[in-house]
Amino acid sequence: MRKIIYFLILICLVAGSIFLLKKPAPLSQTYCAFCDPAVLARQAFYEDNLVLALYTHKPILPGHCLIIPKRHVERFEGLSKEEELQMSELIKKVNQAAMKVFGTSAYLLLQKNGREVGQAVPHVHFHYVPRKAGDSSSLKFILKMYLADLRGPISSAELQETVEKMKQAME
Repeated sequence: MRKIIYFLILICLVAGSIFLLKKPAPLSQTYCAFCDPAVLARQAFYEDNLVLALYTHKPILPGHCLIIPKRHVERFEGLSKEEELQMSELIKKVNQAAMKVFGTSAYLLLQKNGREVGQAVPHVHFHYVPRKAGDSSSLKFILKMYLADLRGPISSAELQETVEKMKQAME
């Protein structure tokens, strides 16, 4: 039992070190992936007049989506009241669709404001990360979250299949 506890502590220390020591990538002043029509065409599964829902190309877990405003806004406090309301409503809709498509029952919302906290794309976005009843430990989930950037993207075929399923579930 003692060896297991030491092993878990070691894993936490390594994961924490990767997260804390990783130098934040500089935010581009000219390019925004969430304003790129090619990215939106590949990943968007919902759009209305103010907001979009995208399936991420590097999901932490199946069902990991992004909710973004259509207008380029770098920080949450820059959103209009209408955009805040639409994003809130879209989170609820995405949750309903993810429950249908992935059989999920809970979710984590994560939103970062600023390079210093790890915001990699300079455009407001909420990470919607669903979980299922009986999912494995929180430690495993935290490790997956920290290591997601190290993994490559999912295949184009898997991305398109998931985008289509989510589009259908949103109707």
